[in-house]
Amino acid sequence: MEKKTNPVLPLPGIRWRGFTLQLFVLTILPLTVLVMAVVLISQSLHHRAMVDLVGDRNLRAVRTAGDGLTQHLVNKVDQLRMAASLIEDGLDPAGQNTALDLLGAEFDGGMALFDSHAVLTWALDGEDFWTALPTSQPEFWRQVVAGQPDQAVLAAVEYSTNETLELAGLRLSDGRILVGGFSPAPLIQQSTASILTNDQAHILVVTTANTVLYFSGDASTLGDVGRQPGVSESLNGESGVNIVAGEHGDRVTAFSSIPGAGWGIVLTENWEEIATPFLNTTQSAPLLMIPLLILALVALLFGARQIIQPLQDLEARTVQLARGNFKAIEQPVGGIDEIKHLQNVLVETAGDLQSAREALRGYIGAITDGVEKERRGLARELHDDTLQALIALNQRLQLARQSADTDEERASLDELQRMTGRAISNLRRMVRGLRPIYLEDLGLTTALDMLAKEATNNDGQPVHFSVHGEPQRLTPGIELALYRMAQEALNNASRHAKAQSVNLELSFEPHQVRMSIWDNGVGFEMPQVPDEFARKGHFGLLGLTERAELINAELKVESLPGEGTRVEVAVPLR
Repeated sequence: MEKKTNPVLPLPGIRWRGFTLQLFVLTILPLTVLVMAVVLISQSLHHRAMVDLVGDRNLRAVRTAGDGLTQHLVNKVDQLRMAASLIEDGLDPAGQNTALDLLGAEFDGGMALFDSHAVLTWALDGEDFWTALPTSQPEFWRQVVAGQPDQAVLAAVEYSTNETLELAGLRLSDGRILVGGFSPAPLIQQSTASILTNDQAHILVVTTANTVLYFSGDASTLGDVGRQPGVSESLNGESGVNIVAGEHGDRVTAFSSIPGAGWGIVLTENWEEIATPFLNTTQSAPLLMIPLLILALVALLFGARQIIQPLQDLEARTVQLARGNFKAIEQPVGGIDEIKHLQNVLVETAGDLQSAREALRGYIGAITDGVEKERRGLARELHDDTLQALIALNQRLQLARQSADTDEERASLDELQRMTGRAISNLRRMVRGLRPIYLEDLGLTTALDMLAKEATNNDGQPVHFSVHGEPQRLTPGIELALYRMAQEALNNASRHAKAQSVNLELSFEPHQVRMSIWDNGVGFEMPQVPDEFARKGHFGLLGLTERAELINAELKVESLPGEGTRVEVAVPLR
């Protein structure tokens, strides 16, 4: 005998049986999935928290840099006011003055003085630029002229092709205009140098006209400055953090405004560039769970093929067994040893059940034959004794009526004669029900035709009988069984269906005889198996099933609530 071995998973030295596999599928696998989900969610939350932390740090950095730039601009304006104060005190700018020279040195773009008619009267450097200033920068000039004395106006202008100059101008009390120019790039670089932590971090400072005052990276990569993240928000006076997904990870953009100058400052850096190697390792840690998950899936696939699928197949065959198909349970379903052992037990049980069913069928057949014999004997006694006595009584009543002396006596005898006639009719119908004479003498077709007519006359609902094919006589047992089944079906339709009409059809086909009874009544919910007929109170349907089994006929009962009932019996011809 071949030795049985337990199913083995692809793990050396480990054998899995039913309970162990259930423990794995119901405990280890869900726990693995749960841990994987927790790790992935934790990773995502950790990543988001770190990005937010970097964003907050960068926002504080740009705000600090913005405050530093604002302070530098305030210093420049203060120096311009000091120069204006000296000029208002009568100092000649064209003369030798150490204080004015020191103040002018702070403005690397030069300094110029205009009279009230916008005519240049003095220029420290770049006389041509300053001469054209009132016409080349009309908006700046208009704001300075319209401003209050000692109120500085700032504006960025293009000084040359690659250089932008920041102008600071103010109107003196006597109407003259003092303007100083300085390069903003050194101030910006000085204020932002401390917040550039890596090569991937970039500082961008722009004006309201989208003029780039400073960019720490390659200016050719900027493209449209107005579309850069954070630029429009910073120029609108806002400050905050944007996180944009890029090809190399999330880019954190912090932005703020410099209100006095109308500038916007933006700091952008890649999240992955600031992450430490240890943090990057923790980001990849969930990948270590993938082999465990794959192993769990392999085990689950094994369990599905060796346990779940065989159990489902066994369940389907057990349902067929419950419906009377004893051969279905014998087909192997495979699986682990426990399932095979269970199927063997079910096969043995099915054999015992089949034997018991055959014995029960023989017992029911014997009981049915006995009942039919008792019916025939009772019908014979009723016909030969009771019915004949009632007929003789009716004849005596006729003779007594002829010799009656008064009308009252004749009326009483007439009433007795009518009652006797009804009793004779009822008894004859009862005898025909117990012993269908038409079935024995004329065959199944004529007997069913008379049964349909009697059902129509007795119940009032029409029973339509039709025959298809060439009628032929069957064995007495089959004819009697079909007749009794038709009786039961018509009685059920009369008592329960509430139908408007009932149809009875008999078809003689080449290989079978088929009898169908259907109505358009209320119908009912069909049980799944015949044994449920009795539990639900349908004993008539159970009788139909038993009679069909006795003659090896195929019985079909179809019914739905509100859609009527159809009973069909097919008997093979041998």
